[in-house]
Amino acid sequence: MKKNYFFASLLIGSTALLSFNWTSQTAIEKLNHNFHIIRENGSPGGKTGAPGDGTCTSCHAGTVQSGSNMNTITFADLNGAVTSYTPGATYAVTIIMNTSNVKNGFEIVALTPSNTQAGTVAITDATNTKTVSFGGKTRVTQKTAGTALTTWTFAWTAPATNVGNVTFYLATNVSNNQDNDNNDIIYNSQHIIGSTAGINEITSNFDLNANYNSSTNSIALDINAKEGGDVAINLVDMAGKSVQFEQLGKASAGENTFNLKLDKQLQKGIYIVNINVNNNFVTKKIYID
Repeated sequence: MKKNYFFASLLIGSTALLSFNWTSQTAIEKLNHNFHIIRENGSPGGKTGAPGDGTCTSCHAGTVQSGSNMNTITFADLNGAVTSYTPGATYAVTIIMNTSNVKNGFEIVALTPSNTQAGTVAITDATNTKTVSFGGKTRVTQKTAGTALTTWTFAWTAPATNVGNVTFYLATNVSNNQDNDNNDIIYNSQHIIGSTAGINEITSNFDLNANYNSSTNSIALDINAKEGGDVAINLVDMAGKSVQFEQLGKASAGENTFNLKLDKQLQKGIYIVNINVNNNFVTKKIYID
């Protein structure tokens, strides 16, 4: 008789434990589901990978990937695409993700060379985008309705004075669309736009020759600088789209030679080479065949 009571108690205890585990698992899954839905309505801010920011992987599983082939940004004024800004002018900034994925997200912030806020942003599509603040800086991110898109646009007003190169730090998320974070892919990229005022002021600071070599699919750069500094290149097509950005290293005063290996075969045509040396830059046109 005592054995029957023992086995009955064991059965009841096991059933209760299974019920508790199932209930707990259900609650956890519901919490994760609700948390994921909350994140659909935009980044909480500070996830662009910019200096002082974290990355989207703090909320999404996975590792950060290079966004050089995924993310594109274009700048345009009333006359069309531009490759440099005029201080105080307003531009339409368009983010493009090279994907057909059905659910996506992004966060973007514009910073000066000293990592302060560069200009101001304004929402032009309140259905799909919104601003979010983090670390004293205003960013743009998607809203829930905007997760169905691969292209978003907002307005950016450039700084009132020439601050040199402005870097747009962009993080995008190719979501698995399964209400969880497994298999989400994060792409980080940087997109630089320089000042037209800056171009006019510093063209005498260094001389630039740029030539494309079709056999190696690379651009040879000869820079004769009056003073040394960090060198970066932003290669832009005639539609104003940045097709490749690279940090090339340091230049010294005098003659310097750099070589940019293109990471893909570009369509034939004219491209704009923006070279930045120590936050001074020169623009040249080249033909890629």
